Amino acid sequence: MNIISGLSSPTLGKKISTKAGNKLIGVEIKKFPDGELYVRVLDDIKDGVAVIQSVCSNDDLVFLLLLLDALEDAEKIVVVPYFGYARQDRKFKEGEGVSIRAIARLIEGYTDKIITVNLHSEMAKSYFKNIYEIDAMPLIGRMYKDKDIVMISPDFGSVERVKVAAKHANCEFDYLEKKRIDADHVEISPKEIDVEGKHVVIVDDIISTGGTIIEATNILKQLGAKRVEAVCVHAVLANYALSKLYNSGIDDVLATDTIERIISKITVADEIATALENFD
Repeated sequence: MNIISGLSSPTLGKKISTKAGNKLIGVEIKKFPDGELYVRVLDDIKDGVAVIQSVCSNDDLVFLLLLLDALEDAEKIVVVPYFGYARQDRKFKEGEGVSIRAIARLIEGYTDKIITVNLHSEMAKSYFKNIYEIDAMPLIGRMYKDKDIVMISPDFGSVERVKVAAKHANCEFDYLEKKRIDADHVEISPKEIDVEGKHVVIVDDIISTGGTIIEATNILKQLGAKRVEAVCVHAVLANYALSKLYNSGIDDVLATDTIERIISKITVADEIATALENFD
């Protein structure tokens, strides 16, 4: 199977191509003065092709759709390591569009063979006919294998993810729990584990603006944590989030390469290459 790297995933695409031993196909990309994108595949695709493209922006989405249209005669698997718009997975207010449903319909107009990594929710997943989801939490866990750490979920909603990572790290885990003291005061602390003097790793699927991680870091430091790191699957890092995180006193921030950032130290290339080999 041939590999095409999209605008948002050039390094990951190259890693997957190397791991799988498949040819990396060249693509000509231009942006016209009015902002419109132009895409041309430079090779004649006779076999199947896997397109590696995270959707981190509107341009990423348009590029992906144009690329799929250019590959109209080829058998295609679309790999979207990070699926932007997946957090709008239902109508929260009357009259809203369900973003991930709209995007699923667009992509499945070209193929229903889709691979992603830690999609936001089961609800988001339900809009696709045939999507294979890779869980990067075991990778995150193995990054910390047998180190003297405690893994913490920033809230109860993410605790099942953290449980998986902790199992592969062979460490304890907990989550931050909010306890209302009175009408004006809320106490936030780990539910069971005392973090004083410990190396704590906050684990989440997405770091967007960083606000949740900053709040968690401050709480854990106040509770006496010796060192606080954060690790996530998808490093969105909007609005200078990484600078804000470091300025908050966090000791380190790590992520996978579903979105290619300077902190992307954990690669999902092996897992994607294996999924492409086994995709049905």
